[in-house]
Amino acid sequence: MLTGTLLGLMERIALDIMILTGEIGEEEFFASRITRAQTLQLLGSLIKTAASLPAGTRERMPQIDWAALEVLKIALVRPSQHPLQIWVAIRELTPMTVQQLNGYKKVQPQLFSMVP
Repeated sequence: MLTGTLLGLMERIALDIMILTGEIGEEEFFASRITRAQTLQLLGSLIKTAASLPAGTRERMPQIDWAALEVLKIALVRPSQHPLQIWVAIRELTPMTVQQLNGYKKVQPQLFSMVP
């Protein structure tokens, strides 16, 4: 049950990132204090949620780039020093994560179950 909740939360956070940043370009993103701060906070939440998943669950979903999420955690400590990595996470890693979660939801629906 907890696993399903965490996976659902990961999807919701990733979708929120995509909605928040969907209409802006890289330059505008880094110039916007509010959007940037909110997005960085959401990326941090996405990473923490992913890290909270049992290792066995992550192993059953190998197409999700768990290593990239872990590396992103380091970049978020000093995001101004890693703008490219942050932007790639927003534009590529986040949408790919949503896509992979949706795929796994179809082939492994039991992982997403919120019923005990």
